[in-house]
Amino acid sequence: MNFFDQLVIPPSPSHVALLNVIQILAFLIFLPFTGMLAGGSLLSIYFNYLGKKTKNELYIRFSKDIIDKLSISRNAGYAVGMLPVMTILFVYAQFLYGAKVISVNMLLLSALLFIASYIILYNYKNTFHLEKILNSFKSLLNPDIAKIPAGAKEYERKIIESNSRYGHMGTFVLYVATFLFIGSTTIASDSQSWSQVNNILGLLVSGRIWLNYLYFLSTSFAITGGAILFFFFAWQGGINDLTEEYRNLIKKYSVSLALTGTLLQPIFLFTNIIFLPRESMSSYVYIYSGLALLCVLIVCNLLYVIFKDSKINYSGAVFFIMLLTFSFTIVKDQLIFGNAVKDHLKTVFAKSDELEKETIALVTASGTKGINPEEIFNAKCSACHRFDVKLVGPPYQQTVPKYNGDVNKLSEFIYNPVKVNADYPPMPNQGLKKKEADAMAQWLITKIGKK
Repeated sequence: MNFFDQLVIPPSPSHVALLNVIQILAFLIFLPFTGMLAGGSLLSIYFNYLGKKTKNELYIRFSKDIIDKLSISRNAGYAVGMLPVMTILFVYAQFLYGAKVISVNMLLLSALLFIASYIILYNYKNTFHLEKILNSFKSLLNPDIAKIPAGAKEYERKIIESNSRYGHMGTFVLYVATFLFIGSTTIASDSQSWSQVNNILGLLVSGRIWLNYLYFLSTSFAITGGAILFFFFAWQGGINDLTEEYRNLIKKYSVSLALTGTLLQPIFLFTNIIFLPRESMSSYVYIYSGLALLCVLIVCNLLYVIFKDSKINYSGAVFFIMLLTFSFTIVKDQLIFGNAVKDHLKTVFAKSDELEKETIALVTASGTKGINPEEIFNAKCSACHRFDVKLVGPPYQQTVPKYNGDVNKLSEFIYNPVKVNADYPPMPNQGLKKKEADAMAQWLITKIGKK
């Protein structure tokens, strides 16, 4: 059990249908952005290192442009990163209410790490802009006339060090967060492993978790390559002032990355299906897996055309079909999760029903203060009813339990009775006020419950 059980309420069946929609929408926003950020940050720090080592300005520009485009703006990044992951956390907390599984607590830890990684990576992105400003000032100075102050050189050195430190740290934290996130959702989708995996070490040694994590990495690399093609060449007309050399560099590495990630996806997709628990399977899981595979096939063909014939105008189609692949995969995974928690939800629904009855009872009790139901019974009901003896009407011990503790339903019958049992005459309307009927229903249910 996790401490979120104190913060959320067990969902009802109608509530679960809404939660499913919210969960899928949150995943559709969160996973593509996280995939682009994971692949983009890794690619950015690699080319940043390579550019500074070889003093290749194109590599450094490529590094800056990758993190600049794929991380989008700071506020928008927080909106599509922080809000969805917190939504997913609370939805899982409701689905897994009362379950003895570490998923929710691990999701909380991953959410905190995601937030930390976003903050660090946006600082990494900001250091590129500071470097650009410093370089602009330096280009204005005539080295034969003016010298750069020692303080400015020290500031420049600190920015360069911060750039490297923020990039490596942010990327590392992001990859740890994604592993915990994938591990948590994988465990949640396998009810048999709830009791077997109860700590972080259990996540590290789980084969299914590593398969799912590798699948996520392959999709991350694929959508990173696709996003580079889209944002560099298609979005709002693409980046201006691209030289032919820079265009070829972008196309070479982005297509290679996208194609490699896309070709790996079917391997992990099939492996995941093979090792899926029997109780999590359904025909729709196969259908959505097939649709995802079809999208992968289309993307591979489009990437080949871009690579061979330089058809850059296909980059938009590649990116959006990759998003469609994410969509089919997400729906497939949520179907698996729904199948896994099906039996657990029966317990959750029972608890929800119990809490609803308790709430109704409290509301009824607060609205019926000053009313004495025992006096009503003696004045209006005792002539025809007893608790355990048949008189004109049936005994309460036979009739009241049929309402399953539903105060509203019993109150409505007392307030406006209708003929129910052909063996007894219809109950006459006793002229009670609605609050008196509520008090009478609550009193009878409580009384029968104690017998």
